[in-house]
Amino acid sequence: MTVVVVALGRRLGRESGSRGAPVKAVPDTAESVDAVLLGCHGGAGTSTLATLLGTPWDLGGYTPQTQRIETFGRPLLLVTRDSAPASARTVEAVTGLSGSGAAISCLVVIADGSGPEPREAAVRFRLVEDRVGRIVRFPFVAGLRYADTADADKVRLPRKAERALAEIREVCAATGSAASDTKGREE
Repeated sequence: MTVVVVALGRRLGRESGSRGAPVKAVPDTAESVDAVLLGCHGGAGTSTLATLLGTPWDLGGYTPQTQRIETFGRPLLLVTRDSAPASARTVEAVTGLSGSGAAISCLVVIADGSGPEPREAAVRFRLVEDRVGRIVRFPFVAGLRYADTADADKVRLPRKAERALAEIREVCAATGSAASDTKGREE
């Protein structure tokens, strides 16, 4: 069974589980990012990161049946936690996606606590670093634990978290520019 995930899928605002839930309007600001986010596993923080970046393209979690991701020129961001089990799922996701030809612009590693990243996780992330454009580490932010996903952008973030978001935006802007340049040359 081949599963193709398309960036026209799930949008923010559907976390409540009700089918008729309205889609959250993404503000048209310089802060918004037009990128596709995919979690390497459940609970990676993909929806929260999508809210912080202002993008509606949250595809949920990767499964081994996912064969191809179609982003329609948008950068693909994989999201994971920094635990040892999460890093194992990350290796599976990166291997599966890069094997199908997907260009992974960024791997966002979200800290799952205030302690250091486990050594096993750090080793696994180094194993995939040559198959992703960049790895950005997003620090643990206690305030995000108390906010609903839709309200994550209202949480005051520490400077390290703001810097991580700026780095992700930079990756997306560079990837978007490269995609535009390639598209212009093909026409």
